[in-house]
Amino acid sequence: MLTDYERSAMPLMSKPGDFSVWEYYLENTKNFGEYTVFSHYGTPHARSQFIRDVEALAAFYKLELGLKEQDVATVFIPTCVEGIINFFALNKIGVIVNFVHPLLSSDKVKSIMDFTGSSCLVMMDMFVPQHLALLKNAGVPTVVINPKEYVYPDCAACATDENTKKLLDENGVRWYGLPEIIAAYKDKRTPAIPHGKEYVCVYMNGGGTTGESKTIILSNFAINSQVYMLAAPNIPTAHVGVDTEICCMPFFHAFGLCAGGLSAINMGHKVIFLAKFDADAFVKLMQENHVLEFNGVPNMYKKLVATPAFDCEALGNVEKMFVGGDYVSADLCNKMYELLRKHGSKAEFCAGYGLTECAAACTVNPVWANKFGTIGKALPGLRIEIWDDDRNKVSTGTVGEIAITGDSMMSGYLTPERRPGVGLYYDAEGTPWVLTGDLGSMDEDGYITFAGRKKRVVIISGYNVFPVDIEKIAEALPEVRECCAVQGFDGDKPIIRLFIAPAAADIDKAKVEAEICAETERRLNKFSVPRDFRYVDALPRTKLEKVDFMSISQFSPDQKI
Repeated sequence: MLTDYERSAMPLMSKPGDFSVWEYYLENTKNFGEYTVFSHYGTPHARSQFIRDVEALAAFYKLELGLKEQDVATVFIPTCVEGIINFFALNKIGVIVNFVHPLLSSDKVKSIMDFTGSSCLVMMDMFVPQHLALLKNAGVPTVVINPKEYVYPDCAACATDENTKKLLDENGVRWYGLPEIIAAYKDKRTPAIPHGKEYVCVYMNGGGTTGESKTIILSNFAINSQVYMLAAPNIPTAHVGVDTEICCMPFFHAFGLCAGGLSAINMGHKVIFLAKFDADAFVKLMQENHVLEFNGVPNMYKKLVATPAFDCEALGNVEKMFVGGDYVSADLCNKMYELLRKHGSKAEFCAGYGLTECAAACTVNPVWANKFGTIGKALPGLRIEIWDDDRNKVSTGTVGEIAITGDSMMSGYLTPERRPGVGLYYDAEGTPWVLTGDLGSMDEDGYITFAGRKKRVVIISGYNVFPVDIEKIAEALPEVRECCAVQGFDGDKPIIRLFIAPAAADIDKAKVEAEICAETERRLNKFSVPRDFRYVDALPRTKLEKVDFMSISQFSPDQKI
C-alpha cells in the first residue's frame, strides 16, 4: 500500500521551481489541450480565451499604466472570475497583488494602500458609489469590474455600465473598464518577468498569529509550493474541464486563493466562482455540473445540510470534501457522511488546518487515510512540531504550540522599514519557523489534534482550560446546535462561560446544563466545568464565517458581556 508521501504531487504537477504563479499554471496545464477553465453564469470559457484575456490585461498594466516589477496593485473585489484574471495578469509582469476585504471601509482601504505603496486599484463597479471619496483621494488609476462581463462569450464585446461611467467622470476619477481594456489590448503581448524563489507575489492583510492586523508577504515560490503540496493528499482530475469545483472562499484569504482557486485551476478542474456563499445557489450549481470537490469552512457545510435540496442525486458525483478554518463537530461529520453515502458517494469529509502565514493549508487528512477527530498531518514540503513555552519539542500526545517551517512559509510581515523576516522565529540552526499561536498534540503517526488557540486558553487557578474540549462535549448533545466556551468572570474569579445556540426553542435548559457539567467534569476536570450559561439564536461570526469568540469573551472582571 502506498504511503502518503509516495502518493506525492509529482505525477500531477511540475515542481514549483522558479516559476511565477502565472507561468506555473501554464506549465501544469500545457498538456491538457483546449478545455473549460471556468464557467460564469452558465457560460463556459476555454483555456485559449482565458490566456488571451490575461495577456491583454497584463499588456495594459505594463504599457498603459506603466506598472513595473514589484510595484503594488490593490485588488478590492469579491471572489470572481475577474479577480483571478487580474491576479494572473499582474503576476505575469511581476506586480505584487495586495488583496483586501471588499467590505472594508474607505478609510481602512486607503490606509492599507498607503502602507503598501499601491500604484493602482481594482474595484467592482457596485462599490463605486460608496467609495467615491477613496477613488478621488487615492491618486492612482482605477480598473472597474462588472461582475456580469463574462456572461457573454466575448468579454471584449461588453462595456462598462453607463451610470458607473458618469459617476466616475463627474468626480474626476482616472478609470478604465475591463471590457474596454481587453478589446483594446487583445492582440498585444508583453514579456513575462523572470522570478526567483523569494520574488514577492502577494500581500495578504490578515489577523496575524498574535491577533493583531498584519500584512503578510508571500512569494511566488510559497504560493506555488502550496498548490503543489495540495495535490499530494488529493486525486487526479479524471475529466479535465468537466470535473467541477465550486470556489466560495474569498481571494483576500489565502485559503480561498490557494486551496480554492489556484489549486483547482492547476489541476484542470472547471471552476465556478461564487462571490458570496449561498446554499440554494450552491445546490443549483451542483445539480447542473459534475461537482467533484468542494472546500469550505464548517459553517458553510452546516448551511448545506440544513438545506433540504442538498439531499440530492448530485452528491453521488462528489469524490472529496475538505473542511477547515474552525472546529468540526462529530454531528456535522455524521450528517455529511449520511448524505454522501445515501447517494452513492464514497467521498471522505477531510478536516485540515492552515494559516495565511503558510499560504493556507498546512495539514490535511488525505482522502485515502482520513483519521476522524484530527486535522490531519503535515503536507509534504512542511515540517510541523509541537513545542512547549521554551520552544522545545514535546513528547507524543502532549499539547503544545504548533510550529511550522517549510516551502510555503511567508517571507515575513510587511513593516514600514521593509525589514525582512519580521514575525519569523529562527532556531539555533538558523531555520525560520512560524509560531502559529495554536495548540495541538501529535500522535505516533503524525496526525495532529487541534486543542484551540493559545490566546484562547483560559487559565483558572493556574490550570490551562481548552474551550474546544468543552465545546465538543456540549455539541454532542442533540439539544445543542452549536456553542462557544469563553472566559468569563464571577466577581474577580475567572470562570468558563458557555454560549449555546439551541437546536430548538423549547429545550430543557436545566437538563442540558446538568449533562454538560457532569460530562465535562468526568472527562476533563473541574476547572473546565461551565459556571455560566448564555443562550443565543446564533453565535457571532467573523467575515470569514468563523465563530467570533473574541467578541463574547470577558477579559477583565469589570468588562460587561
